Amino acid sequence: MPWMQGYPFYLLMGCVLSLYMGVSSYKYRSTPGRRYLWILMLLVSLIFAATAGEIISVSFQAKLWWKNLQQPPLFLSTIFTYAVIKEYVSRSVEGLARRLALFCIPVALDVALIFTDSYHHLMRSGIGLATVAGVTGIVVHPTVLSMILIAYDQMFGLYAVYLLALSLLNSPKYYFRRNLMLLGGLLIPVLSVFLLPLLRITITGFTAFTYLPPILAGYLSIFRDPRLSLYPLAKSKIFENMKDGIVLTDRYDNIIDINEAADSMLRSLLKEQQEPRNNTWMGRSIHLLLNRYEDIASQYSKRIEGQFEIKAPGEEGAWFGVSLIATERGKAETTGMLMVFSDLSEKKRYERELLHQATVDDLTGLYNRRHFMRLLQQYPVRDGAGLALLLFDIDDFKLINDTYGHMAGDLALVNFSRKILAEYENKGIAGRVGGEEFAVCFFTGSENEALKEAECFRETMGGHVVHLGEGHSIRLTVSIGIAFTERSDVTFEDLYRQADEALYLSKATGKNRVTLGREPAIREALKG
Repeated sequence: MPWMQGYPFYLLMGCVLSLYMGVSSYKYRSTPGRRYLWILMLLVSLIFAATAGEIISVSFQAKLWWKNLQQPPLFLSTIFTYAVIKEYVSRSVEGLARRLALFCIPVALDVALIFTDSYHHLMRSGIGLATVAGVTGIVVHPTVLSMILIAYDQMFGLYAVYLLALSLLNSPKYYFRRNLMLLGGLLIPVLSVFLLPLLRITITGFTAFTYLPPILAGYLSIFRDPRLSLYPLAKSKIFENMKDGIVLTDRYDNIIDINEAADSMLRSLLKEQQEPRNNTWMGRSIHLLLNRYEDIASQYSKRIEGQFEIKAPGEEGAWFGVSLIATERGKAETTGMLMVFSDLSEKKRYERELLHQATVDDLTGLYNRRHFMRLLQQYPVRDGAGLALLLFDIDDFKLINDTYGHMAGDLALVNFSRKILAEYENKGIAGRVGGEEFAVCFFTGSENEALKEAECFRETMGGHVVHLGEGHSIRLTVSIGIAFTERSDVTFEDLYRQADEALYLSKATGKNRVTLGREPAIREALKG
């Protein structure tokens, strides 16, 4: 047959193809279902190479050496086929590597006996040459021991077919098609063991070709090389250059796809050290993230779609939006999830700026009047717990502006505000409620305690020097009005009115003094 003249070339092409798939798939070896497939591809490549060597060799001894060299990859290929399928369909592969080492012990014995068969003839009862369709190769007649070891080896191939067929029963549509393609490819080398003798196909090296369909099916379905996509360039460009992070997980919660943006965001959320990007997330469990964010984990475990906002660790940590999307809504419990991460840091920064502008006085850093009054209305008042409202007014503040200028007046306001913050930041709430008027609200045990607190602050300010620059300095004095109540039925408007009246008395009777207002009238409490 003319086409058989290039038979060794076909074998070498199969060797190169298998070698290429194995080497190019090596970088994905950390992903579940892929840890052993690249090894299987390299084993098939060795089978092709050794078979080509057997056919090309001229002497009987050289052909026999190449024939013997085929045996290790041939025996190991079925065991690693089992390993690939076991890891692909099983949720847990704990101890698989250890079991593989044990399974390979009979294979090592078999290979050792084959290479030493010329001394004991335990594996082969006869060896000869046979030429079929112009191809000459070694023909062996196995012994019973050899048949037993071959049957042991083929058992792993049959078990792999059983596992994959069983997985089809519970596979969602997305996995069903891939698993069916894998099963079809895997059946070819497994069934060929039984069919080739019946069909009387004895051409040397034909067994090697039966391994091409399963590794091709595995390469296309498990590795899903992006270069084989219908739209490889567009898909790769869009996926990799998206500003949003994309993470795709499988039904076992392992990451099976991730783009560069998501890689960076996950590192920020999990405080991972920056490394050269080499798909270090592939195959890792998404629970590394979910364990830190219980609200996301709860919905993820139920395959419920939702949106969340989460903050990266650290005081100045970034904010991210997370969207959960089920890849197959009809069978959520047996499918993976698509997680979309968006950077909300700029949005949160803008919101913080707006909140600051709406609630804080730009000059002093205290709450502005509107926000202070809003907080007063929301301040919890409990019966028996005294609440004091202090209003402060800097004495003769207009004189400071007229004498030293408005910049000096602003400096005096800032200095005064810092003293208020230093005294009351951890005791209550403080705000600037007018030009030179300030307010503090806090809980205290009695009117006397409130008076002592106010007197202490007044004396502190009286002894404090404000340096205005150019050698000028002043001592600020402050007038204080106090309103105190122990009743929860008093409105804050009434409390504020009484403090304001007390402040007016302090200013009208000499300044630099503290005045306690009368008990606020009983009215219906306004709802904050």
